[in-house]
Amino acid sequence: MVAMTASLATPAAAQAERVRACLSAQETRDSVAAHQLREPLTLLRDAARETRAEPLKSRLCRWDEQLVYEMSLLRRDGRVLRVFVDAASGQKIPARETSGQGR
Repeated sequence: MVAMTASLATPAAAQAERVRACLSAQETRDSVAAHQLREPLTLLRDAARETRAEPLKSRLCRWDEQLVYEMSLLRRDGRVLRVFVDAASGQKIPARETSGQGR
């Protein structure tokens, strides 16, 4: 029975991978140039200023067909904030629930 449950989890994990996948640093640079995306450092600094938090990291991910910067910021109270920004427009967007979010 355990083996059956594990095999059922694999297709769900594969589906999550298709929904959300993050790009490497080189792929991010290539995508910014090719798709005329907003610069990640500028958007990370803007988000840090707006939330009054320290910028930690930013990565470009594909959510279905949308390119999104996933940003982490550290507040003074020690909490880490996650901010999601449309890479083309620079507009904040709500988080999406996916099981592949830990990548």
